Amino acid sequence: MSFKRISFVSALLLVALSCQALSPVGLDAAAKGKKGKVAKKQTPMPPDFYEAVKLAVNEKKYKDALDIFDRLDRNGFCRDKTHYYMALCFHNMNQTQVAAQHYQVVYNYSKDPQLKYLAAVGYNQVAKYAANRTYAGQGNIFARLSTGASNSAGPWSGGCSTGGGGGGG
Repeated sequence: MSFKRISFVSALLLVALSCQALSPVGLDAAAKGKKGKVAKKQTPMPPDFYEAVKLAVNEKKYKDALDIFDRLDRNGFCRDKTHYYMALCFHNMNQTQVAAQHYQVVYNYSKDPQLKYLAAVGYNQVAKYAANRTYAGQGNIFARLSTGASNSAGPWSGGCSTGGGGGGG
């Protein structure tokens, strides 16, 4: 296994385990009675969550929304919707590896089929984009932009291929 793959897998496991440790569902499982029923429901999302969704979806302020989702995630609202919107923010900020990790968490642990579908679509988009955006050694494309005689210093060397050049006096 390559180092990138190991770090990707370890980061994914870290996210999953930290969510499981902070998840109210994990606490409910320990608090089950003899009948095996869960005594309490999840608390509703705070108003900050809906404000962050509005920032991300309507206003396209992904960094501001991500800060709110991250705070909610750390303060007991580590849920599938929180991670989906975090992935969406990372996705739109071109942080493809982190976005893919959050999409995977949603796909693997969510019980909502629509959210799982959206996470799968998002993951596929991020994976396709990440595979095509990596540097493949095309060479220095900037050096090929200018074909004038003064290309030795690069296309933005200050010279002019039509002869004039320089300043006015």
